[in-house]
Amino acid sequence: MRTTVIWLATLFSLLSAQSRATDPPIAERPMYKDGDVFEYVERFQTVACKRWEMIGRDADGSWLSQCDDNIAHFSAETGALQRIVRKDGRELVTFLPSAPAIPFPLQLGKKWGGKFQLSMAGDIISPTVDETCEVVSFETVKVAAGDFPAFRFECTTAWLVWPFHGNVTVTMWYAPAAKSLVKVSNSSDPKWDTELARYSLK
Repeated sequence: MRTTVIWLATLFSLLSAQSRATDPPIAERPMYKDGDVFEYVERFQTVACKRWEMIGRDADGSWLSQCDDNIAHFSAETGALQRIVRKDGRELVTFLPSAPAIPFPLQLGKKWGGKFQLSMAGDIISPTVDETCEVVSFETVKVAAGDFPAFRFECTTAWLVWPFHGNVTVTMWYAPAAKSLVKVSNSSDPKWDTELARYSLK
């Protein structure tokens, strides 16, 4: 009887350890340093510039990333992208108040969303966007920068420019090892697609 109890306890311990080993991790909010570099295959957030480097903070505390004459501003509180501007101040892409922030710590099943107004250089209309997202899996995704274990989000984006409206599905992969989204796939407009080509963290 004693031998049976010991055997069952050992089996339970092994099964529990195996379960823990295969459970998806919990991703904490990434912290960036000046000099961290993220390079993309073609573009970042519709801007056709590949190599983006963290360059510190703006006067309001927002994180800054630069590619040539383009500067991206990220919220100091949430890390959400707020806008991308030229050095001369011309706005290329603006999210008011910001794009929905990824709600770290991140784990399987987490849901979030938000509303914002999207403005782009050259467009005469600024749609109102309502986006909802859910982490649906933890899987390996292959991109130009390599193979990454990543959280996959499925997002539904409803846009409205009265009287017109529509829905777009956006799939995103966040890789904790790269501290970034490594791939974004937009079902409607490929100019929003993003793929990480290489990165360097300080």
